[in-house]
Amino acid sequence: MHQVCPFMSKEELLHTTKSKRIAKNSIMLFFRMFLIIVINLYAVRIIIKGLGDSDYGTFNAVAGVVLAGSILTTSLAIAIQRFYSYAMGENILGRLQEIFSASMNIIFVASLVVIVILETVGLWFLNNLLSVPPERLVAANWIFQFTLVSFLFSMLQLPYTAAIFAHEDMGFFALISFLECMLKFLVAVLIDQVSIDALVYYGAGLMVVSIVIFLMYSITAHKNYSECRYTKVADKTIYPQLASFSGWTMYSALAGVVTTQGNTILLNVFFGPLTTAAFAISLQISHAFQALSNSIVLAFRPAMIILYAEKNYGGLNWLFDASNKFLVYLLLSVSVPMVCEIRTIFNWWLGPVSEETILFARLFIIYIILMVMHNPITTIVQATGKVKKYTFYVESIMLLCLVFAFVAFKMGWSSYYAIVSLIVVSAIAHIVRLVMLHQLYPSFHVSHYMRSIALPAVPITIITIGIILTAHMYTDNAIVRFLAVFFLSPVVTLGLAYAIGTNKTEKRQVRQLVQQLINRRRI
Repeated sequence: MHQVCPFMSKEELLHTTKSKRIAKNSIMLFFRMFLIIVINLYAVRIIIKGLGDSDYGTFNAVAGVVLAGSILTTSLAIAIQRFYSYAMGENILGRLQEIFSASMNIIFVASLVVIVILETVGLWFLNNLLSVPPERLVAANWIFQFTLVSFLFSMLQLPYTAAIFAHEDMGFFALISFLECMLKFLVAVLIDQVSIDALVYYGAGLMVVSIVIFLMYSITAHKNYSECRYTKVADKTIYPQLASFSGWTMYSALAGVVTTQGNTILLNVFFGPLTTAAFAISLQISHAFQALSNSIVLAFRPAMIILYAEKNYGGLNWLFDASNKFLVYLLLSVSVPMVCEIRTIFNWWLGPVSEETILFARLFIIYIILMVMHNPITTIVQATGKVKKYTFYVESIMLLCLVFAFVAFKMGWSSYYAIVSLIVVSAIAHIVRLVMLHQLYPSFHVSHYMRSIALPAVPITIITIGIILTAHMYTDNAIVRFLAVFFLSPVVTLGLAYAIGTNKTEKRQVRQLVQQLINRRRI
């Protein structure tokens, strides 16, 4: 039997149970994403070999025209998840059904708009402006249609994945998303084995995978959640609420795209194609690390919104602290060895790359950590529903990085200042986020954040970097060094986090979790 610490209050026991579930979900999603990233990076090599550089470039160019609409998908996904989780906190089944049905209606209308725009303007752009070899234009048009169908099914699955997230059934999500990765990998492996045009086959294969995954999500949600049934939407105010929330979320996503593409253009203008290529390659590592980071966020986001809806502000404050510490120390344990071993990672993946690429990648990892740290703050702001001022101020500050980079380049500074400017503005934006969170959610205090989260992280970071750098510098064999730093870093970081970064209550909860795991092993 599990033993319960007799000194724990009922509230602490509830927090321990919740933290155990969130920690389990976070770790599961983290390792699931790690496996997916490794598989996807290897799949890129197979796809390039199977398609060739020209067809691979054509595929990405054509698919990019359609997938520009992913800004819409991301915005709708965040909006639906927020309203779904909030309704779960209110525990009103009818409200959940209305949100599900309203989401389906919005997605249906949005899909029609996307179809009209892409089948007119999109096709014209593909056939008249996009640089596609004339002999591959027919195949490019097939790819366009296949990618459009894939995109539409990815939109249709949003209400179902929102239900899975809101119920915190991350096992379903992890299993289906990993299966999706394996199916796409299978499509890539079979490129050399098919008799039809490889480019057309690859696009058709991805389309089939998207349909299969949609069916799996919809069947799973329909079977397990009674609210996933279409019903007439009586409360018409849901539509403007979802639209407004999605609009400001879309502004945030658009600002992110403009920031990335703007820096790409500036680097191309001031430093030429080689620097632009180095930036693009380092972005791949950045995206992989960001995917790992965001996989952790998925575990605690629904719970935070539900607690806000329940007006359980004590529980929300506790979860806010716990999620921040979990993010900081887990990311620190991964990022330090990644920064040290980035050259080895590139050598194994692509072969030798330029020093500029390595520097870009290291700076991007620092930038991503700062960006991911805003997630607990943004989650509470989204829970309040008051996202307009917050999104406008924060994302407008982020766009200033383009101004800073332009001035730096005009002054003759090095190319890496493009990412330095990102780091600087993200640090400024984080301070603004904290101040605005206090305005929107008075139970939060910046002084507590600094005392409980920010200040303890400083010595932990310094000590971890010192130990890992020492191991890195005094180990000659690349494989042994790689394994050593990636094993040592989490041990050191999490040990220091327990000793320095947690209070007495959190230490007691950690010991309780460990004791429960030990007792389970004994049964």
